[in-house]
Amino acid sequence: MLRSTVSKHLGFTLIESLVVVTIIGILSAIAIPSFIAAQNRAKLNQATEMVVASLQQSQQEAIRRNQSCTLTLDKSLNKVLGQQGCLLSGDVNLPDPINLDYTGASGTIQYGIRGNTTTNKSVILKIKGSDQNARCFTVSAPLGIIRMGSYDTSTSTGSCRKFS
Repeated sequence: MLRSTVSKHLGFTLIESLVVVTIIGILSAIAIPSFIAAQNRAKLNQATEMVVASLQQSQQEAIRRNQSCTLTLDKSLNKVLGQQGCLLSGDVNLPDPINLDYTGASGTIQYGIRGNTTTNKSVILKIKGSDQNARCFTVSAPLGIIRMGSYDTSTSTGSCRKFS
């Protein structure tokens, strides 16, 4: 008669389980900061697209309505506010870790009936607490052309460079 030999040791030992948990913890410690940075970059890209789309929509509405349209960039609320119904989708709230900044004393950009502006303005978007991956774009007078760039923090005042 054949006798079956069943192992009496089924399962994992405590040491094996601790080794697996430790490896998972180390891999998580490495991956989580990269994941958070990727999320922040995606939110920065989203915020950039939202602000540029708001500027373009306001410019187009000024031409379409044959009346001037004004946008206000609000640093404290991280919002783009449209006046006189220039933003069809309403005011634009930027995602949470994004800071809005601009050059000049006023955050107002006004488009005339031809889509032109008298304002030269650089708009800077960056992740709170970090100057890395900051984005900027300029609105150039008199035509109201919007040019994208990256924010250069190497100077004391910072500047919008590397236009695309």
